[in-house]
Formats: sequence, structure tokens, C-alpha cells
Amino acid sequence: MVSGGDVVVSATAPAGAFDKSTTFQLNGVDVTDRMVFDATARSANGLLTGLVPGVNVLAAVSGGQEVGRLEMKNFPASGPIFSGKRQSPWICETQASGLGAPPTAGPCVAAVQYDWFYRTTGGTFAPLARLAAPYPADLATTVTTEGKTVNYIVRVESGTIDESIYRIAVIDDPADPIRDPWLKGGTKPGDGWNGKLTYPFVGGADPGFRSGSNLVTSALQDLPLSLGFAVAFGTRNAYGNGFDDVTSAETLMMIKERFIEQYGLPKFTIGSGGSGGSVQQHHIVQNYPGLLDALTPSYSLPDIGSIIQSAIDCSPLNNYFDHLAADPAVWTSLRRSTVDGGAVADAGPSIGKTVCQNNYLGYIPALYSPNPVTFSPVVPLALRYDPVTNVTGARGGLWDGNVNSLGMDPKTGFARSFYDNAGVQYGLQALNAGKITPEEFVDINEKVGGIDIDGNLTTGRVRGDAIGVARAYASGRLVTNFDNMVLPIIDIRAYTDNLGDIHTRDRTLSFLQRLQNARGTTANQVNWTARGTNAPDLDRMALLALNDWLVAVQADASQVPLAAKVMRNKPASLKDACWVDGKKIEEPISWDPATACNQAIPIHQNPRSVAGAPPAADVLMCKLKPIDFTAYAVTFSAAQKGRLGAAFPQGVCDWSVRGEVQPALSGTWLDYGGSGPFGPASIYQ
Repeated sequence: MVSGGDVVVSATAPAGAFDKSTTFQLNGVDVTDRMVFDATARSANGLLTGLVPGVNVLAAVSGGQEVGRLEMKNFPASGPIFSGKRQSPWICETQASGLGAPPTAGPCVAAVQYDWFYRTTGGTFAPLARLAAPYPADLATTVTTEGKTVNYIVRVESGTIDESIYRIAVIDDPADPIRDPWLKGGTKPGDGWNGKLTYPFVGGADPGFRSGSNLVTSALQDLPLSLGFAVAFGTRNAYGNGFDDVTSAETLMMIKERFIEQYGLPKFTIGSGGSGGSVQQHHIVQNYPGLLDALTPSYSLPDIGSIIQSAIDCSPLNNYFDHLAADPAVWTSLRRSTVDGGAVADAGPSIGKTVCQNNYLGYIPALYSPNPVTFSPVVPLALRYDPVTNVTGARGGLWDGNVNSLGMDPKTGFARSFYDNAGVQYGLQALNAGKITPEEFVDINEKVGGIDIDGNLTTGRVRGDAIGVARAYASGRLVTNFDNMVLPIIDIRAYTDNLGDIHTRDRTLSFLQRLQNARGTTANQVNWTARGTNAPDLDRMALLALNDWLVAVQADASQVPLAAKVMRNKPASLKDACWVDGKKIEEPISWDPATACNQAIPIHQNPRSVAGAPPAADVLMCKLKPIDFTAYAVTFSAAQKGRLGAAFPQGVCDWSVRGEVQPALSGTWLDYGGSGPFGPASIYQ
């Protein structure tokens, strides 16, 4: 899969070296002059242009015989390649991104442009007005990871790829800029680029229906650039422009292709980013392996698919506590926390509230409401869904943003949901610990209800759409397959549990639990958390550590699997740790509340874990079992038993077994555009 009509190819002689008669032909046209042979003539590399739409054939011919053949499928630079049908409408935001007015018709495209900036000795970036010496007197220099001291001048390339606004930033020489690095007469990158690429992902919760926008200055990321790394990203690598990790993977792939063609092949690519940015990194390694070589998730969540369960739970729970409880006044924030699991914030603007009361309320509508407040104003109200006036309008929410993988429910005409709470016993652990009474437990569970397809509260529970749940697992909307999760990972987190924030520390441990369950080890992931004052610069520490780790892995020429190379080349100094007001505590991360780190930065829960869900948090639709009243640590009256039976007519969750519907990931590099297992032929059934 290639795009834009050009491609970098590498050919290796099947035995020995290419002879002098070897030629290369693209669709029957001789392109040998675009190939550069190495000194031994054992390999040849080149940037080929002029590819036609669809299948192209590159042939190596020697002595009149074809000795090698490569078929490549070329797609438009505007995509899509494997992500499937675009959302409609699709608002093109080139104007807001400084790339000119959008086209009046067709895909969202804009001409490539280049801007130059320099780092001042005062520690800021400024436009470079003159692209030749003498340069500004306050021009700073920087030292790369390779020990090269260079002028800190940055070139930013901007344009559109996959209908996303992309930026590529690299230290360059304006007097002799990088140009055609694959051609014999081209200019290769200088000492300012260390040969490595960082790729930041961004969080957020926007339904999409837009390219997204950013500014050219968003590429001026001092930490990686100052060390010599190149920086590349696109607007659809931000969940704030639409939470579709398949499109994010496709955008990453296409931008990397552009980077390779214009700058060269990076030695490795390090992903970074927090919240939804961490989710994208996890999904991409599972679903589209090979695009990233190491991860730096921060404020991490395992995925969106499992998080949405407990996030949505907050909505009916809050409704219960505020309006349906026999006596709402008894449900103080502290008592609510025993059921919803979150800490009561002791600092910040959300002081006195649990996570459910605070941030989840902001994220919940974005996750399941068809018309959330997080809809960007660039998407006109007249084009958005309304259950009365515009039933065919653009629907927000996670389900509809992933309709290509989840499929359409013929009963509703909308994307399939995978939310389920039919057997969830809210507050189960609190009941058994004596924190709530049997009557309170019964009252919660008989009144809590659920939500409907439009995000409205309902009096009844929700039994999940089995097809939607199955597709969520099979298509990789949950991260449950760890075959390729063998890369170096450094998970960094500023502690926010005590601020009423959604990014709670238990989410890292849930991801690690899955990794442990799947691979029997978590040694390829290092976990750092900081709380309070004088915290170290974890981002810088992680980038430098991953650089050293990957350099060692690449230098390992042994014939062992990548997982083994990653483990044995892990720097000895890299260990789990937490920092409390600047004091470092080194100890393995764990659920154990008695450890020094967990005493200082406690781990909290969420509504599902309080209800008994497993630590891995990977069950969407639990298998149901009959209520066993001997399993509780309390005694219910006969009337209470009858009410619980009515609340759970099909039974309660059996968390000791796999979910009712929990298939394995169906494969990697899935194609939702028509040719893959989830293409239109099957997805809308």
C-alpha cells in the first residue's frame, strides 16, 4: 500500500550482486536512473514517481529475464486506504491551519508549504526571515543525541495527507536544505537530524466529521527537536478531531511514507502522547504493527472500548445519587466514592467531588451522546443529528465514530453499541466491606437503569448488542492481543487521582494486567509516576532512555525474536519508580496498597471494579449467573432478595469467566474499505 503516486523502494540481489545489465522497470518503463546502487552492488534504493492509480509493477530485469517483481497498490494522497468510508459531512479546515481556502469540491487538500524558525538564546522560537547568513544574533545552538552541535534552525513542512493537516519539523540548513535525498544529486539531511523520528499523538473527545486544524507552530516541539529528532504528526492523530484509531493509524502510515520519501528512512519511530494519545499508541501497535518502534504513553488508558463502560456507568449512577435514591442527602461525595470508586478531590477546581461527579460528566456525552457539547462548532448545527428534526444528520459518539468497524444496526440505522450493564452489581465490594447497607445496595441496583442509543437515561438495564460486542473485540476496539506489544514502553503519569480527573492510576495497572496475562511478563514496560512539587522532567527522561534502549536493540545482530532483544537490551537503570515531592522511590508497580508508592499516591477504582470486574478491565459483556445469596458477606431480608431478583432477572455478572461474547482479535492490518474481512460486504449485515 503506497500513496500519492510515488514510493521509495529497496531491491536486494538474490545472490551475490546485481550484474551490470540489471535494469528496473516500472509498469514497463525503465527507471534504472532513479535507483542508486550501493558500493557492493548488492542492493539498490530509489524514489520512484509516476505510479498510476491502483496496481503498479516494478520488475528487475537481468539478461533479458525478470529476476524480481514487486506489486504495489497506489492510493490517492487524500486517502482513504484501509480506514473505510469517510464520515459525512467532512469539514476541511485548511484555512484555519494557514494553508489557504479549502477546495470547493472533492477531498480536503492543500499545497505543500515550508516555514523556517529558529530558537532564540532566550528560549523561544521565532520566524527566520532570512534564509542565509548572517543569521540573527540571538540564534541558539543545540547538541543532538549524536553529540553534534548545530544551529537551532527548524524547517516545518505543512500540507494535507489523508485529509488531515500534517506537519513535519526537522533541524535543517536553510542555505542547503534537504532535497531529493534518494537521488544521486540530492541533498541528504545534515547533522541537525539524528536520523530518528518522534510522533506525538493527542487526546481529546470530539466526534469528528472534520479534518481538524492546527498551527504551524504546533510542530515546534523543543524537547525532541533540540536533541536532533524529527517531529511529524497529523490532525487526525488527535482524538480532539475524532476518536477513530483506525484513521489515526492510516494517517500515521501515510505521513511516515511522506517523511521517508522527503527526508530518508528513520532508524526508528517513537510514539508519545497522553490520554487519547496513549490509547492511539496502544491500538496502533496491536492493530497495525510496524509503524511504531517504542511508546511513551502518558496519563494512559488501555483503550477507549473498556474505559467507556465505567465512564457511562457514572451517568446512571449520578442520576441515582442525585434524584432516585430514597434519601439523596445521605449520598455525600465520600459515600458515593465507595460505589463509583473514585477519590474525592482534595485539591483543584473539583475539590469535594469524585471522578464520576467531575470529569466523567464532561467526557460521557462525547463518548455516547449523538450530539455532545464537544462537537466542534465548525460542524454546523444544521448538519448534526436531531432525533426529531434531522434523524439522518451527523451523529457524534464513540459508536458512530467507529461505524466502519462496528457496523450498522439495521434495527436503529445507527452504529452498533457495545455498552452493557445488565448484570453489573454496582457497589458490590462496598456492600461486602460494610461501607453501604444491604438496603442501599438493593435500592441502587433496582433503580439505576441505563442509557439508550441516543444517550438518554432509561429505567431498565442494557443488555449489550452481541454483534456489536463481538466486533469491538474482533476489530481491535479493545486492546486484548499482545502478540506485538513487545516494544519498549515507558508509561509516565503525573498523579491526578486526587484532582477528580478521569486519568486515574488504575488504568496503567489494568493495561499491565493484560500484558502479564498474555505474555507472562511486563518487563518491556517501565512505569513512572510523579506527585507534588519538584517533579523531574519525565518526558525528557523517557525520550533519552528510549533512544538508548532502541539503539541497543538495533545493534543486537543476534537471530532471536524482537521480544528477546528488547528484554536483554533494556538499560539496567530503567526501573519502575514514583516521585513524591521530588523524592524518588524505586519499586515495582503493583496493586498492593501497602507499597511505599501506593501509600503516597494511592490507587483508586471505578464503578466496574467496585462491582467486581477483573483487574484487566477487559470484559464488555459479562456472562450471567443466578444470584447466589450465600456469596455475599451480608444477609438480605426475604423482601430484599425478591427485589434483587427483579433487578437482575437474567442473573448477575460472573466475573470469574470470560465474557458472554469475547472473541479474539481477528487479525492485524484489517481493511475497512471493502477488501478486508470487515469491508462493506460484511459490515452492514
